[in-house]
Amino acid sequence: MTTMEPSSRFRALSRTLQKKKLAQEEARRLAERLMSTLESITDAFFILNHEWRFTYLNQQAERLLQRDRNDLVGKFIWEEFPEAINGIFYREYHRAMSEKCTVGFEEYFDPLETWFEVNAYPSEEGLAVYFRDITERKAAQRIMHESEERFRNIARATADAVWDWDMKTDVMWWNDGIHTLFGYSPKEIESDISSWTSRIHPDEKDQILAEVHHAIDSGAGSWTGEYRFRRKDGSYAYVWDRSFIIRDEYGKAVRMLGGKNDITESKLQQARLTQQAELLDKAHDAIIIRDMDNHVSFWNKGAERLYGWTAEEVAGRHLEEFLYEDTKGFRTAMEELQKNGEWRGELEPIHKNGKRLIIEAHWTLIQDDAGYPESILAINTDITQRKAAEHEIQYLAFYDQLTQLPNRQLMLDRLQRAINATSRNGQHGALLFIDLDNFKILNDTLGHDIGDLLLQQVAQRLTTCIRESDSLSRLGGDEFVVMLENLGGDSLEAASQAETIGEKILAALNESYSLSDYEHQCTPSIGITLFSNQEHNMDELQKRADLAMYQAKGEGRNTIRFFDPDMQAAITNRITLEADLRSGLKQNDFLVYYQPQIVKDGKLLGAEALLRWQHPSRGLVSPTEFIPLAEDTGLILPLSEFVLMTACNQLVAWAQHPETAELNLSVNISARQFHHRDFVDQVLGTLAKSGANPENLTLELTESLLVEDMESVISKMTTLKSRGISFSLDDFGTGYSSLSYLKRLPLDILKIDQSFIRDLLTDPSDEAIVRTVISLGQSLELAVIAEGVETGETREALINIGCHVYQGYLFSHPLPIEEFNKFIRKMQTETITNKV
Repeated sequence: MTTMEPSSRFRALSRTLQKKKLAQEEARRLAERLMSTLESITDAFFILNHEWRFTYLNQQAERLLQRDRNDLVGKFIWEEFPEAINGIFYREYHRAMSEKCTVGFEEYFDPLETWFEVNAYPSEEGLAVYFRDITERKAAQRIMHESEERFRNIARATADAVWDWDMKTDVMWWNDGIHTLFGYSPKEIESDISSWTSRIHPDEKDQILAEVHHAIDSGAGSWTGEYRFRRKDGSYAYVWDRSFIIRDEYGKAVRMLGGKNDITESKLQQARLTQQAELLDKAHDAIIIRDMDNHVSFWNKGAERLYGWTAEEVAGRHLEEFLYEDTKGFRTAMEELQKNGEWRGELEPIHKNGKRLIIEAHWTLIQDDAGYPESILAINTDITQRKAAEHEIQYLAFYDQLTQLPNRQLMLDRLQRAINATSRNGQHGALLFIDLDNFKILNDTLGHDIGDLLLQQVAQRLTTCIRESDSLSRLGGDEFVVMLENLGGDSLEAASQAETIGEKILAALNESYSLSDYEHQCTPSIGITLFSNQEHNMDELQKRADLAMYQAKGEGRNTIRFFDPDMQAAITNRITLEADLRSGLKQNDFLVYYQPQIVKDGKLLGAEALLRWQHPSRGLVSPTEFIPLAEDTGLILPLSEFVLMTACNQLVAWAQHPETAELNLSVNISARQFHHRDFVDQVLGTLAKSGANPENLTLELTESLLVEDMESVISKMTTLKSRGISFSLDDFGTGYSSLSYLKRLPLDILKIDQSFIRDLLTDPSDEAIVRTVISLGQSLELAVIAEGVETGETREALINIGCHVYQGYLFSHPLPIEEFNKFIRKMQTETITNKV
């Protein structure tokens, strides 16, 4: 072992000191940037520690509190401002600190004769408090409240003159209101549409007619307009006209019913009120008045300062034209305003120069004397800088600076909320711990800069692997966490979804990385644990995911392991079964078996076609094992098409022989198959391709299928029934079971579920249910088939209570076609023997 030369040790020490100096310089610059941000915001800001002592105040706080911050730092707030102890300040600050929650409120502080708007945020240090002087805004609100009654008289909306325009005859009818308001008798102007249009002011006539015709041609249901209308004495009145457009069954407009009222006085009064509203220009906030269609009628100086538009530029314009690019939030606010009469919230309008703003808005509906809304008063405050400062502080606290991903603290917060949500919605979630294999070797050999590049690329790839609703975070070092939510109520299905995303992550992270001048291969080890119903706390879940991840490392790395070994085995079995299903479809491993349906006199009515899987190594696989998986994966569609085509081909084969030509075949239809948009065309196409007689085909539906979109179900059934196909309702009584749908559906047969037949002879409840179903079928003129008939005693009991068609092991198990044809010949032989 060689000893390092002094010069080499000096250079190594120098590099270490240089890195440490750079790190310290970066920390200093970060602190200076944060302090600069806090000093530049327009809001006042201070920090209290857990002992209620000031640790920092910005310049704005000095100004609003009228105290030097050097005198306040380190001082106990309640000694410096004892007047606040019995007020909202004291109560809300303590609530924020004790409950660790954000609080916001408004309070008048008497010693300073000032209204404050306050927002306080708990932190590890104590409490961060933003506040601002809203005294002027409060004064403006008081002025607006005192002026509210004057604003109620603007633009009265009562429709006193009623008119009816019959477009077919082009005749207009007017009520007596036309005389009261405008001096005409109804008979004077009861003629064609020109009786109205000729009295519209010439400057406005073309525009009003264009608006009316546009409403008619566009399919609108109504039209409103404001214009000048000539009275009988020759003077003009301002009118507000509202109408409804009545259309025929083809959407063609045939009539318009409307009413107009004289708003001349309101117009004059509005002008007077606008003059009075100049008082509001003194307010710092943006104060805007607009009509119910959001056209600006008042725009104070504060609005000019906030948005950059002058009052002259926006007068009469629609707010959405120039303030909002994304109007969704604006329209949602309008809906709340119209429903509640008031709305408070935040919006993001656009300044005239294109800059995006954040405002805090308070909107109020102004009503006229009759209680109808006539305009909207908006008081908007610019909070853009405050939001930027809050975002900067939050980002530094909750996000990893290298990858821009949420850090451990934010991940834990989201995990706790996800755990709480599972107890309410019954859904499963999953936690995936991801650790990069041999990352330390890369760091030690190529340096931390190269390691950082790898971590950044891993973060980018992980982002593309997860759903929008999932959460991704970096815990530190080379450890990442993915949290999945809303994976369903079934634990096996949830585990399968988590496995799918885990495999996607494995594939993405196995791709090679370009790190500066290096090509690098990196693999992950992934541990997964599920959670639901608050079974485990956060620490336990993290330990489980961590243990599963180490299990993945211990088994060779670059793999996935679940914490629960049994669940890992179940997922493996499910994946294997799905792969076998897909292979079985390609290899034609599926068969159709037939179970006979017998009439009470012993004759063969037909059979039910049943799907069977002849697995190459396992033999016949139970349908209860593979049908649910086929439903989940969508493989039920090709399987169902196979059964239907096989059944139709069999009907064609039977049709060649007189003794089997009348046999009926029933085919089960899955909900997924039935609700497919091409279902009807597929069935009719299969019948056409095979040449089968549709009158010998019965489609069996389950009750659960009927819950979704009843009208569509009835429409599809009616179309197929018109082609001769029959319908049977399978397992009746075990599902939806509603007479309201039963009487509407074009059914032919009810099948009593075998769960009621099995204990028919021993359970009075089952006997009562069976009697009811048979009676119901008879009253609705439906045939009734009993499933699961296994003994002669059961058959005799069914005969006695009126059921005459049976299916079950008493007659035969489901048989392959060769055996079923032998069964047919045997029955025919027995029938001939009995006759002889």
